[in-house]
Amino acid sequence: MAIEFAGSPGPTLGIEIELQLIDPDTRDLMSQSIGLLERCRKQGVEGVKAEITQSMVEVEAGICRDVKECRWLLEKRIAQLRSAALDMGVELCAAGTHPFQRWTDRRIFPSERYRYLLEKFQWLARRLTVYGLHVHVGVESGEKAIAISNSAIRYLPHLLALSASSPYWEGADTGLQSCRVGVMESFPISGLPYYFLNWQEFERYCDTLLQVRAIASLKDLYWFIRPNPAYGTLEFRICDAMPSLSETLAVIALIQALVVWIDEGFRSGARSKVIPMRRYWIAPENQWIAARDGLEGVIIINEDGARRKISEDISDLIERVTPVARRLNSYEELLYLKHMIRRGTSAARQRAVFREKKNLGAVVDSVVKEFKADLLVPTAGDRANEAVGISLQ
Repeated sequence: MAIEFAGSPGPTLGIEIELQLIDPDTRDLMSQSIGLLERCRKQGVEGVKAEITQSMVEVEAGICRDVKECRWLLEKRIAQLRSAALDMGVELCAAGTHPFQRWTDRRIFPSERYRYLLEKFQWLARRLTVYGLHVHVGVESGEKAIAISNSAIRYLPHLLALSASSPYWEGADTGLQSCRVGVMESFPISGLPYYFLNWQEFERYCDTLLQVRAIASLKDLYWFIRPNPAYGTLEFRICDAMPSLSETLAVIALIQALVVWIDEGFRSGARSKVIPMRRYWIAPENQWIAARDGLEGVIIINEDGARRKISEDISDLIERVTPVARRLNSYEELLYLKHMIRRGTSAARQRAVFREKKNLGAVVDSVVKEFKADLLVPTAGDRANEAVGISLQ
């Protein structure tokens, strides 16, 4: 079966952020997405969609040229969405998990797609109360999407470590920085993708699964990185949702620059499209280290087993992709990653709040506070100044 890949002329961006609907009084999740979506429809708020439970919505930025356009669109839509939510007594925030909600209290959103997921996956679908960031980057062809995906596997732990924001699950400290990825990996076709030699092999794989009815469509491939033929993109799905929009945009800038940097390596001959299988074999271990330890993790950096602190490897990666980011008009956002490394993950900040307050409601308050405060930051230039230690006052 031939799968047509729409193709994109340049590395355009498409963003999807899953947001939590919070009760300001109890700090628990609220099942209010049906009413909120209807209010958004009446008020003309665009780019807001349902998700699998009624305690979450997705806000998206369509096809954007660069990260700055993403910020403009996301700030506008989140502000409109939050205004509509506050009118209903609902607060918003973003993090990989809610610290104390019970998945048994959640209601599935009534749609054909989610009824299908519930029937197929049962308990797995019911407990899917996790929140992620999905980043689409336009690529020219399916062949390039596969080749770039194969190389980008090496850097997925870096993205996970930067975004890790899900240390708690149903009131318990999981000991992980991101427990969200563990929830996602419980699905049959999820986690890291298989190694495909080329687009034709990917087509054969998909054809096999469709023929035996293991999947109904390519939407059922829940990998942490996957080609999206309909959009002509490579979709990165490993990141937790992050409380701060500035952090989110910094990670988006890294992902876009990474895709272009890898592709330019292919074009120049500096990078081979053939990936040593030993690198693939160690990828799950590095992902686990990032999920458990975040930016403090020590990952395997080559097939001989040499190890390095992931924050140091991220710092080197920032330097490598900086020339690309400058051309993509995203250097200021990329620079913010250095601030993130110094500050630590959202997961670490959430734990610090709990150590001080001994209250998971206070953890929710801290995540909401970060989400609200960052929307008030006026310019990318101010964020870059903060990243290098220049006062914003």
